[in-house]
Amino acid sequence: MQDIKVWDLFIRLFHWSVVAIVLINFALFDEGSIHEFLGYILIGLLCLRFIWGFVGSKYARFKDFFPSPHKIRKYIKNRDADSRPQYLGHNPIGAVMIFNLYLTLILVSLTGYLAITDRFWGVEWVEEVHEFFANYLLFSVAIHIAGVIFESFRSGVNLISAVVTGIKRIP
Repeated sequence: MQDIKVWDLFIRLFHWSVVAIVLINFALFDEGSIHEFLGYILIGLLCLRFIWGFVGSKYARFKDFFPSPHKIRKYIKNRDADSRPQYLGHNPIGAVMIFNLYLTLILVSLTGYLAITDRFWGVEWVEEVHEFFANYLLFSVAIHIAGVIFESFRSGVNLISAVVTGIKRIP
């Protein structure tokens, strides 16, 4: 096994902060001032992550894992082959999920913010769209977790440990 530092401290703090915010907002505070406050923190974290995607460490940069159609096709074609490429950062399918999660978090945050503005306060369609994206976020998180578990078993790399420690143990 080879230990490789992949996820820097900011990425790990961002990841687990978002996990905490989503869990707290879904499980404890589905509305109200704490829900809104956590939403503002989430918006700030997303802005910082966007910046970090251009100036951060190698594996945090968007250019390192942007999922082009060519990369996705190549990964799917070779996913069961012995010659499949090894990805230290996100593989192309994982990258699609990461961008899906980022976009969904942005849409949840944006619609949540709109719902508390004077113009859209109490407007039903804004609340329904916010709820739709919040539910879609939960669905995406479930698929993300299943994918991480599947890929950990398939590749022999403990991805959960890697996002805690920042180090991937590559066979």
